[in-house]
Amino acid sequence: MALGGFNLDLFVSPVLPHSLKHLNIMSNQKDLKTEGKKAPEVHISSYKDHFNTLLALLLLTFITVAISVFGANLRSLSVFTALLIATVKVIVVAYYFMHLKYDKKLYTWLLIIVVILFVSFTVLTSIEYLNR
Repeated sequence: MALGGFNLDLFVSPVLPHSLKHLNIMSNQKDLKTEGKKAPEVHISSYKDHFNTLLALLLLTFITVAISVFGANLRSLSVFTALLIATVKVIVVAYYFMHLKYDKKLYTWLLIIVVILFVSFTVLTSIEYLNR
């Protein structure tokens, strides 16, 4: 037991609902329709999608570990392959967990442009490194 005894609780729960009313956090879709705003689209990912994503990430992690353990003689090729697999893992995470699958296509194209730039700079750096 604490030194202060039973009266050690902070009374946050009675204060919290009153302080959040001005933030309009608790508004529902009915309020949005009456204001003329478009209600946000709700998307719920299935367990199958999450399980498939988990399997894909585990498989890619296993491949990365296998390359780092068994591909030690490949040097720069193993680094490039590990970076490529990490890029694929980033795309999988962004697509499912950051909800790019449900967002506007502009965000997907921006991610594709970033990946293309990353791969091109990695290839150019690798070519420069191998030609030393």
